[in-house]
Amino acid sequence: MPTYEGRNLQEAIDNGLAELGLARDEVTVDVIAEGKRGFLGFGRKPAVVNINKIEINVDSFNIAVPAPPKHHHHDLPHPHLPGHNPEKVTATAGTATMALVDDPPDPSARPAAGMTNAREQHIEAALAQVSAYVVNVTTALALPTTVKIEKTGRDKWTFFLATDREGLLIGKHGRTINSLQYLAQILFSHLTHSHDTVELNVGNYRERREQILEKLAVKTARDVIASGQPIFLDPMPSFERKVLHATLADNSYVITHSEGDEPKRYVVIERKKGSVI
Repeated sequence: MPTYEGRNLQEAIDNGLAELGLARDEVTVDVIAEGKRGFLGFGRKPAVVNINKIEINVDSFNIAVPAPPKHHHHDLPHPHLPGHNPEKVTATAGTATMALVDDPPDPSARPAAGMTNAREQHIEAALAQVSAYVVNVTTALALPTTVKIEKTGRDKWTFFLATDREGLLIGKHGRTINSLQYLAQILFSHLTHSHDTVELNVGNYRERREQILEKLAVKTARDVIASGQPIFLDPMPSFERKVLHATLADNSYVITHSEGDEPKRYVVIERKKGSVI
């Protein structure tokens, strides 16, 4: 088990990341020893950490997506959809089969039946077009992908992308999948004029990323409490910043807020004024 040392925890982590050639959000860090400063050079002990690269399991997929249709994303086809079935609807996205799996409806929040069916069919058509767009883009990137869509929240649709090249589709620091998600959201919002959100997930990347962000929030809060100084995190998308804010929302000693302009907006964690430890 590789370990890395430094005069303090941050230096030990930085040394490990430099040696591994990885970024902070690509690894998990276990603190073995926090280190001691000592007095006049006596009793000093280095901080020691264990750093492991986060591995995303690659499932075996036998379905490949053929070459995309010859049209631009703004000329995406309007597929004919069958009558709505709240349990499951099937359609086609480009040349890849797409399954729309809907959560059971909430009877207390449903409008008139005719209005509901029309809206649902409109949403389904938009989802099919967005799925076709995602398939076309990933195929153009030489990352053949199949898409399954599930309604994972009241106003949230998750596109589960299956590919045998997950690491490349995710990209460094999640930049590729996040950029594709941004474009998919713009297209979906343009087609539906709704406030529903679109999420793209590859394997269990989003779940792993959320765990990393939660650990980062807790660890950074401890550092802020110990030093009394604010810490400015790296820029990240709004949906990731929300994880940090939510994780520390009930913390009695620190507060969080975002600063900067998109796409370089970042989270600041600082001590609450008047907080006593």
